[in-house]
This record gives sequence, C-alpha cells and structure tokens, in this order.
Amino acid sequence: MNTNVKVKESKGYEYWATKHSLNTMAESVVFIREHGINSVKQLDGYIQKSAEERQNLQDKIKEIDKDIQLLSDTMEQVHTVKKYRAYYKECKANPSDKTFFEEHTAEITRYETALAKLKKSYSKLPVSKDLLDKLDKLQEKKNTLMQEYSSSKSTMDELYKIRKNYGIYMGKEMGR
Repeated sequence: MNTNVKVKESKGYEYWATKHSLNTMAESVVFIREHGINSVKQLDGYIQKSAEERQNLQDKIKEIDKDIQLLSDTMEQVHTVKKYRAYYKECKANPSDKTFFEEHTAEITRYETALAKLKKSYSKLPVSKDLLDKLDKLQEKKNTLMQEYSSSKSTMDELYKIRKNYGIYMGKEMGR
C-alpha cells in the first residue's frame, strides 16, 4: 500500500485498501486453519494434490471423448452398411450385370469398407439403439466430470490466491 499512488492521495481509498487487505488475509487464515495447514510446504502439498486430482479428471474426460468418438464412428459405419446394403446385395445377386456394378462402384466400396471396419470390432452388426444408449451414458458421465472439473478450477484459483496471500501476509511459517 505504501507504493500505491491512490492510497497516498485519498484517505477513503486508503481505508478501503486496508479493509480489503485485512478481509483477504482473514479469508486465507480461515482456509488455512480449516485444512490444518501450518507451513508453506503443507499448503504447496495441498495445492499439488488438488492439481493432480484435476489432471485425473481431465484424463478421464479425454478417455470418454475417445470412447464417444469410437462409438460415433461405429454409428456412421452402421449407417453406411444399412444405406448401401441393397446395392451390394443386388451386385452379388447379379454378378454378370457389369453396368450396375460400374454405376454403383462407389456405394459398394463404401459398404465393403464400413463392413470390414465393423467386423474388426463386432461379430455381428451392432444395433443403433444400443449404440445411442451407450453414447447417452458416456455423454452423461462426461457432463458430470466436466462439472467436477469446472468446480476444481475455481478451487485451484482459490488455492493459488491463498498461496499468494500466505506469502504476502504470513511469511514462510505460521504459528498457531
């Protein structure tokens, strides 16, 4: 406060700044005492633990995103197989009809590619409704984790603020 020009120019601002500093310090002390923290090292450990928990949440969210992407790709492949199955069956039913094959080569190729990808993961064609149910459950789980992640962000911000205040107002060690 001694270096702030506004504090030197205005008694009202000086009063407000002093009161604000005391409130900030009090909030930090309350948090520190509630969590049984007696040193900077303990506070840093608490911050590290919270950061690791937040990182674990982020890793879980990324894993769910991968699962969602895989299911979405599977849904697309199922859709492709269903959409072009008739072309494939017609081509297999009349293999001598070269005109039909030439006209629908792209559709037949898409069908065969999608079916080959599905066969790598599934023994039979997955049911779209089941895939949608799985997608819904994953999305629900992701939303829950995202809320936890968001909450942990505000917790981390608070912890960093307390760490900064600890250094400013209380020095290296705190006695009770």
